Amino acid sequence: FPEIMGKAVNMPLAMAAQLAGCSQDEIYVRAMSKFRSVTLDKVTQQDMAGREPNAKLLALSDLAVESVDAFISHSWHDDPVAKWNSLQGWRRQFKKSHGGVEPRVWIDKYCVDQSNIHHDIGFVPIYVTACKELVVLYGRNYLNRLWCVTEFAIFAKVSALKALKFELIGEGSPEATDGLHPFDCQKAKCSHPEETIRVLACLKANFGTVEAVNQTVQHMLRRRTVSL
Repeated sequence: FPEIMGKAVNMPLAMAAQLAGCSQDEIYVRAMSKFRSVTLDKVTQQDMAGREPNAKLLALSDLAVESVDAFISHSWHDDPVAKWNSLQGWRRQFKKSHGGVEPRVWIDKYCVDQSNIHHDIGFVPIYVTACKELVVLYGRNYLNRLWCVTEFAIFAKVSALKALKFELIGEGSPEATDGLHPFDCQKAKCSHPEETIRVLACLKANFGTVEAVNQTVQHMLRRRTVSL
């Protein structure tokens, strides 16, 4: 996986080790042994509409033995139809610029073992940086979800702006994406309170302070706005 090895990966490795509960010496090998991807032609609107886990979807993905084009970052609390339309819009643009080839992506519902989700989700910091791009399906709830914030902040810390693909979905709030409005990661939540505490503690430990997390997110949003 040469894509990840050339990057400043100390933070993603440290965060993954903390979240997965293992040493930094073993975290990379363990994470990559479960790193999967799925081509978007196998992803359906029906499956993406509901946030309920579906263990059968894992069989549609493959171990990532080749480059993964994008990590799809999204909130299950945003409008599923608008989110699907934005994902398909990005897919069309990708295929147009890659000779009709289907994009190979990481999507949580298809690429995480749902029977062991609370452990394997801890590998996400490594997976974010192992993909060529971060595709953000940005809706009103995106920055309210702590895993979304975590994915975005990690990517902003170690990757180039050109590798960020920002898809503002139908119900998105344009003014909230300019990086000028107040943002506090402590207001973002996970599905379970104990997970919120765990992920927020990990962000604090690796970024130094809550304000450092907030500044990283806002800085990337400002850079994105300027580049438009």
